[in-house]
Amino acid sequence: MRYAGFAPVLLLIIAALVLAGGTLGYRYQSRIDVVSPKSETAESAPATEDLKREENTPDIVKKPVETKMTERDDLAAEFAILEREIGEVEQSGNFLSEAHFNRLMSDLDALSQSGFDPARVLALEERVAQHFIKDSPGAPAPSTEATLNCVSDPSPVFTNHITDLSKVDYIVPPPTMGTGPSLKTHSYIGTDHTRVPVYAPAALTLDNGSFFIDGPYLIEFRVSCEVKIRFGHITEPIAAIKNLFPSEPKSDSRTEALTPLTFAAGDLIAYTTGTNMAGNWDFGVYNSQVENRYIDNPDWNDSATYTSAVCPFDYFTPNLRSAYAAKFNATALGGNPPHGASFCTP
Repeated sequence: MRYAGFAPVLLLIIAALVLAGGTLGYRYQSRIDVVSPKSETAESAPATEDLKREENTPDIVKKPVETKMTERDDLAAEFAILEREIGEVEQSGNFLSEAHFNRLMSDLDALSQSGFDPARVLALEERVAQHFIKDSPGAPAPSTEATLNCVSDPSPVFTNHITDLSKVDYIVPPPTMGTGPSLKTHSYIGTDHTRVPVYAPAALTLDNGSFFIDGPYLIEFRVSCEVKIRFGHITEPIAAIKNLFPSEPKSDSRTEALTPLTFAAGDLIAYTTGTNMAGNWDFGVYNSQVENRYIDNPDWNDSATYTSAVCPFDYFTPNLRSAYAAKFNATALGGNPPHGASFCTP
């Protein structure tokens, strides 16, 4: 019984201990609550800064590279345009005017100054130079005769048909306009995929040509120093001509000089079935002494193929010409409608 007096005291001590423990727990938890957010913030901040640096650094590095690539692509595109223009001059076989020559050389020089491949520029300049003969004051026009090894005759006469006219369904006289737009200054001979012969209409000298994927053969002949003819979409040149071309077709139609084989009027030079789609083929005549209406058209006066083209059938004898005129059908090709007045009168 003597310990009965201690019971209340014992109870008071236990209560005090319980209260003290709760306070300490609260304080300990409070310390955790306060410190933890600070630790997370301190750790996450550098990660955010690193991410920003990673995002920003590529932008700083990439921008100059992208600009450089764009400039290089632009120069390559300009070069491709000039290369295509010079290719058309080569196809025409004619010579550049002094103004045209100077403009091409100026454009090429600008490309070289801008850092474009000097070797490619030089190669193209050499091709340009091959099609320019500077006029000397008072020099006679036939100065090109010696260069071309030809006879001057701006008005030759064609005395033989170019094919079996009984197999011709239609003739579309020039000029026509294809999609693109793409001016066509040659005529179309429609033979509906029939294999037809192609003959020399007059005495000819083989000049240049091309064997390419979409051709397959484009062949050009010189009739005189001033007049040349072109046959396009020829499928079977005679062996003597075919053997002058590479065995594999090119991807483009740029022509190359060929051994100057000679042919008499009426000689067989090829067979053709025409294009795969339409079954027709090209016949064009170009006269360096003639300037047609495209000479004043800035859209088309940069190539003699456009500006020196004439009616091919005006060079035939009257009887032969009448036979061709009877086949004229200017609207036979829906995709290539006539472009203004025809070069050929009925």
